[in-house]
Amino acid sequence: MTGKRQRQAAIREILVKNSGSTQEKIIENLGIQGITASQSTLSRDLREMGAVKIPVEGGAVYKLGGQYNLDEIGSALKAFSLRHEAVGNFLVIQTAPGNAQGLCVILDRQNWPEIVGTIAGDDTILIIARTARDVDTIENYLKESIGKDIQ
Repeated sequence: MTGKRQRQAAIREILVKNSGSTQEKIIENLGIQGITASQSTLSRDLREMGAVKIPVEGGAVYKLGGQYNLDEIGSALKAFSLRHEAVGNFLVIQTAPGNAQGLCVILDRQNWPEIVGTIAGDDTILIIARTARDVDTIENYLKESIGKDIQ
């Protein structure tokens, strides 16, 4: 196995075993396995592997692409969602600065049929729903994920 393939296999194993990890922890765990990687190499590997940075309470972790459960959505919403507003068939979610993209990735990976698409900036997510009624359904999914009304 080549160095890159070996390193990416080790990264994949670290992310699976730890249910997500920071870059610092990944580099530390690679070092324990005798694999050295710079931060820029790790960033490139994570991007190539389809890993995404997900906001969690206390910061953010990298996870491999895939669906996230309602607990993870709830944690991200509780930690980073400030408020939301429905406008027609759109839902606008305000987040803490720098957290919209990570939260948006979690929402995108749910593949909810009511969502046509999403757009994320630094602190704002635009969810485009098929209909205004679908916005209500999406809001209910989000409420269910955190066990109460979102702001």
